Amino acid sequence: MKNESLSLCVKCGTCRTMCPVFRVTGEEGGVARGKISILQALYNGDTRFSEETLDFLNRCVTCGSCEFVCPRDVPFLEIIEDAREKAVDDGQISLAKKIALKLISGNKGIKGTTKLAHLIPGESGLNFKIPLINRHIPKPGKPLDSILPDYSPSTGRKVFDVVYFPGCAMRYLYTDTAKHLVTVLNRLGVGVYLDFGQKCCGFPHLTAGDRKTFNTLSTHNSDRFSAFKEKADYIVTACATCGSALKNNYNLPMKVLDINELLVDVLDVHFGERTDGNGLATRFHHPCHLLKHQQVKTQPERILSELSDYEEMAGSDFCCGFGGSFSVFEGKLSRQIGDKKAKMVKQSFAEAGIKKEVLVTSCPGCMLQLTDSLKRNEIHVPVKHIIDIIFEQMEEPHD
Repeated sequence: MKNESLSLCVKCGTCRTMCPVFRVTGEEGGVARGKISILQALYNGDTRFSEETLDFLNRCVTCGSCEFVCPRDVPFLEIIEDAREKAVDDGQISLAKKIALKLISGNKGIKGTTKLAHLIPGESGLNFKIPLINRHIPKPGKPLDSILPDYSPSTGRKVFDVVYFPGCAMRYLYTDTAKHLVTVLNRLGVGVYLDFGQKCCGFPHLTAGDRKTFNTLSTHNSDRFSAFKEKADYIVTACATCGSALKNNYNLPMKVLDINELLVDVLDVHFGERTDGNGLATRFHHPCHLLKHQQVKTQPERILSELSDYEEMAGSDFCCGFGGSFSVFEGKLSRQIGDKKAKMVKQSFAEAGIKKEVLVTSCPGCMLQLTDSLKRNEIHVPVKHIIDIIFEQMEEPHD
């Protein structure tokens, strides 16, 4: 741990205004400055973490909200990753978490896990050990490997080619959305490469403190990307977490773009404003790993403004509480944060009238969490990825 990083924090408390854990629990140890104070005391003694300290370290979504508002630019995510790495090195990681990280480090493990999660009934006693099973989970589609070729050419005048990194969720769970992305890009003149030899981006391992596995996965994926250096102009993602990992933790031969950046900043696509909003009222949830880690905000807002009656939602940047493995191993807290977000969504749509209401986001993890949170709170608003909205509007005939 770099002591200078810890000493940057002056305990001003700005992080309290945005931290989703603190806003639910009100516990000082749940917020960034509280964790830093604990770590400063412990590192001075170079001791193993107590169970209470481990609990505080684990009660972090790693959303980056604290860094986003910090006036001192304290690298809190780096601090929490280093602390968790120390815990892993000291053998202070649960067997359940070790197994989970092992499963998602290989494609076969992820494929099997998504199928298992769907097959176990909602009232199963396994709910007490695997909180994620007690949630609304979409039926896994056929793996992307079996329904798309490794190259889909443009259907119109070719502009350039990209290599699409779908990530685990879109490769095995939200496969229809992944197909829609390829179709949309093909229609816009973009050829799309897929490399099914790639694995998890490794971000769950990095944030859990398993840096060794992250390094293995990032090296593997970087080597695979190198094969496309002369074929594709960009690497494209539609998962905010994967995009954040590739941009901020990889050294790649091509520029990485989120799908919203590609459509707006590079292709400059305009969908034409609809005077009636096309009968669709949308609100956008800004994924933490998209807004706070990649600074992508205005692009999806422009797209939705052209395709629908879009208004910014109060709390649009408030974390949904997913956080990958956080939603599994801190399930109760994750659901509490999700409940808070659900209330924000309900309030935002209160004035939408009779139009069809859709909550839109741009991260499959957020889609999973938001869908579950809304259903548990009996808020009947569907959740869709922005690429699905674009695809549907392209398919719909217009005068």
